[in-house]
Amino acid sequence: MDLRYEIVHVINARHLIDSESYQRTIGAEQIGRLQLGFYVVLWPVRAVGSHYDASAHYIGPFPTRHAAEHAHAKINAESWMPGSVVNPTEESAANSAALTAATI
Repeated sequence: MDLRYEIVHVINARHLIDSESYQRTIGAEQIGRLQLGFYVVLWPVRAVGSHYDASAHYIGPFPTRHAAEHAHAKINAESWMPGSVVNPTEESAANSAALTAATI
């Protein structure tokens, strides 16, 4: 599966800051499901635009942008499927439960 990605920062239950520093509204189906923090957001390449709705798959939360970027480096885009969990670093093993809950 070909995927494209973006690192975003969820700042409250309804909004995130995208990679270009614009505040965006989270899709209605995601509102309240994402905790505060940084996420790797994945879309199929065929998706048009960056919509933060049901077409987006969120992996996180991560405490920093650097941690989210590190997680992305560990994701094998060829084998990643929605619902799979990525454990980006040894020190974030404790975040594993949050990753499972937030991978949508």
